[in-house]
Amino acid sequence: MVTVSPQPLLAADLDRESAQLNAACGESDRALLAVAAHLAEQQTEGARELDIDAISSALRAEGAPYVWPRAWVFDGAEGEVAAALSRMQRWLSGFGEGGARRCGVFVHHPPGSHLRIAAVAVDALADLEPLPTRVAIGQWLEVRALLRVPASDAKLVVMGPRGAPYPVPTSLQNGRVRARFHADRPGAWLVQLLGAVDGGPRPLLEAWVFAGVEPPATLTIAKAPGEEAALAVSDPQGALYALVNAARSSEQLPLLEREPELEALAQAHAEAMRRVQKTAHDAGDGDLTERLAALGLELEAGENVAHAASAVLAERALWASPSHRENLLLPRFDRVGIGVARDPDGTLWVCQTFAVSR
Repeated sequence: MVTVSPQPLLAADLDRESAQLNAACGESDRALLAVAAHLAEQQTEGARELDIDAISSALRAEGAPYVWPRAWVFDGAEGEVAAALSRMQRWLSGFGEGGARRCGVFVHHPPGSHLRIAAVAVDALADLEPLPTRVAIGQWLEVRALLRVPASDAKLVVMGPRGAPYPVPTSLQNGRVRARFHADRPGAWLVQLLGAVDGGPRPLLEAWVFAGVEPPATLTIAKAPGEEAALAVSDPQGALYALVNAARSSEQLPLLEREPELEALAQAHAEAMRRVQKTAHDAGDGDLTERLAALGLELEAGENVAHAASAVLAERALWASPSHRENLLLPRFDRVGIGVARDPDGTLWVCQTFAVSR
C-alpha cells in the first residue's frame, strides 16, 4: 500500500445522483468518497458523527495524505437531492483555503423512505507522489510533492516511534518538494510537509510509514498526555495550560510558566481567527513576528493554532501533528501564553504562544 494524492474517481464509477453531487462539490477523489461512505453508514447505525481526528485517521487508512478535511451530512426524504445540493453548496461556500477543491459525496438509501448524503471535502494545497506505507527497518525514503499554491519555503518534519519530532533537509524548486529521511527504528513514523503559504506556515500533507511492523487494522489518533486530568477542568484555557505541561512532563522537560504578555497576544490572535473563521498564523493581524514587534517584544517564539470542539480535542490534534509537537517539546522554551475564543457554534479557536525568556 502507498499514500498518494490525488486518487481520481471517474463520473462513470458513480450513479447519476452521486455523479451530480460530486461534480457540484469539486474534483472527485476515491479516498474522500470511501470516508464519506463510512461516515454515512456510521450515522445510519446510530453512531455519533465522526470528528476531525477520526476523519483524518480514516483518510490515512485509505492512503490519502490530506490534512484539515471537512465533513457534512444531510438527512432527508427520498427524492430530496436538489435540496441536499443547495445546502451542500452553502456549506462549501463557507470555507476556502485555495489549491484544488477535492470531494467525496456518498448517497445512501437506508431501508424505508429515508435519504442520507455525506460529503468529505479538502482544499489540497499540495499533492504527494506515492510513498510506501510498509518499509524495512533502516530504509531511506524519498518524499516528493507538488505544491498547488505558492509557498516561500517548505519543510518536512518527521516524528519517529519515540522522542521529539525533527526536521529533515528539504528542497523546494519550481513548486516541487523533495526530502529524504531514514526509518532507522522499528515502529510507526509520521511525516508532515509544512509550507510557508498565505496565512503563514501550515501543514500541507501527512503520511504514516511503518518500519519493520505491520500497519494496524485501524489507525487512530493517540490521546495527548494529561487528557484524563484535563477533562475535570471546566475552563478550556486552564485545561490547555495543564495539557501543555503534561506534554512537557511526559518527555521529562521543564514545565512552562504562564506569561501574561504572551497570553494577551495569544488571546487577541484566537479572536482574530474566530472573526475570519480561519485557522492561520496570520488572520489579518500579522504573523507572530509582526505581532510581537507591535508590542515591542523581541523574543524567540513559536506558535500553535487549532480549531476544535473542545480543549482536549484541540490539544490531541496538536500533539498528533509533528510540527506542533515540535513547539510543545522544544527544550529552550520556558514561557507560554494561551488564548481561547469560543465560536457561536460552541467550538474553540485556540492559540498557544511559546517563548524563551528575555
